[in-house]
Amino acid sequence: MKSVDLTPRFLPSADLFRKPRPMPIHVRLAPLTRTISHDASWRGQDDFPANQIWADEVERILSFLESQCQFDRFLPKLRGKVTQRDGALAEARVAFFFFRNGFNILSWEPKGAGTYLGDIAIQWRELPGVFVEVKGPRWEGELDESELRGHRRSQPRYLNAEARWADPVGKLMEAVEKALPKFPDSRPNLLVVVDDMLFVSILEWPKNIIVPSVAERLAAGKFSIIGGILVFNTVCYGQEIVYRTLFIENGECHPKCRLPRPMVKGLTNLKLDERVHTVP
Repeated sequence: MKSVDLTPRFLPSADLFRKPRPMPIHVRLAPLTRTISHDASWRGQDDFPANQIWADEVERILSFLESQCQFDRFLPKLRGKVTQRDGALAEARVAFFFFRNGFNILSWEPKGAGTYLGDIAIQWRELPGVFVEVKGPRWEGELDESELRGHRRSQPRYLNAEARWADPVGKLMEAVEKALPKFPDSRPNLLVVVDDMLFVSILEWPKNIIVPSVAERLAAGKFSIIGGILVFNTVCYGQEIVYRTLFIENGECHPKCRLPRPMVKGLTNLKLDERVHTVP
């Protein structure tokens, strides 16, 4: 395979990024969002939810959890620290995405390798079920040692005029390494990487660079139990919330862990740059 230069790039941060602020007073919270906000550890730590569009989308995600009898299980994390809240919402949002795209949710916290539990098990029509693990790398993991020893972690993600290196494939493979121990070796497996909280989304990089580079690294033998990776990113375009995706298949996956072909075809054909997953 032709090698690709993936030297980390130097990216300037834009002035348009807003600094975190308390919850805007003009945002009206629906019942379930009010519930997770009550006595939450994250109150005042950021601007969640930033506007009415985000607030309505969060309520829809929470309503989905309630319909799945999972809201009470998620509630402690949804009221926890910012990182816990964001992680719980990422997991719930991914499950919602699959559900509204026609997948069956077979179970929550399916049994994985050893004593590990996954996030969800899904099924497309009558095909074999798929074990799904969701990972959400954060911008704090992109800080260098000097920044970690200082106060950068306690500051907002985006600072005016700050610039830094970005290594999208490296961050993606870090998530793969962390998820690897959870995957069973006897069923199809999918890793979903939610990259909303990185400095720069993986989906902002050229697809023709990211896909072959990640596929080449997945070809290493230790990753043979992973059928593929779905990069998942949520953005707000005006009055719309859009779920953006990029699927990368592991061509060297073990047959028992390979994703069903119709599922691979469907995930591969999702259009990254079109608003095809708009939340109404």
